Amino acid sequence: MLVRVIPVGRPPQSIVETIANELSLRTSVKTRILPALVVPKESWNQWRKQYNAEGMLSSLNGTGAATFIDRSVPSLFLTDVDIYYDGLNFVFGLEDPTLASCIVSLARLRQEFYDRVPDIGALTERAVKEAVHEVGHMLGIEHCRYPSCVMAFSPSIADVDAKKTEFCQDCQLKASIRGVALE
Repeated sequence: MLVRVIPVGRPPQSIVETIANELSLRTSVKTRILPALVVPKESWNQWRKQYNAEGMLSSLNGTGAATFIDRSVPSLFLTDVDIYYDGLNFVFGLEDPTLASCIVSLARLRQEFYDRVPDIGALTERAVKEAVHEVGHMLGIEHCRYPSCVMAFSPSIADVDAKKTEFCQDCQLKASIRGVALE
C-alpha cells in the first residue's frame, strides 16, 4: 500500500522525512511525501482556539485546496496546529476510514507545550509513534490494551512516551490474520 505523507502548515521537514522513512520500516506501506498544504481556516474553532480534526480531514480531502488528491490512495496529513475531536479536549491524531486518511498534530507532542525545554529528539519520537498508530488504524488495527504497544490509546503525553514505536505480538498477529504484513 502507498501512503502519501502531506505536511499541512509548517511542520519541520526533518520530522516529515523521518516519519515517511519510519512508516516504511515499521509497516508494510510505502510512502511518498507531497508538497505542503495550507491549514484549512474553516476548521478553526475560535472559542476553543483549536482546529477541528474532522473538519480538517474533510477540507483536506474535499474539493477546496486539495482537489489534486486522489482519494483512492491513503493520506497521512502532518500538521503543527493544535487539533481536537468532538467530545475530547484534544487529540494527537485522528483517522477517518471513510476518507482513507489520517492526521497527526505536532502541537501537543512538543516539549514547549508543557513549558519544558524544546527537544527535537523527543518531538520526532512522539510524532513517529503517533503516525505509526494512525497508519495502523488505516491498516485495520484497533486500539491495543498493552500500554507499550504503538496501538495503545494515548490520552496524555505520558501515554505517548510510555509507548514503543513497534506493534506488540498480539497486534502483529491480528494484522497477519487480516493479511497485513508489518515490518
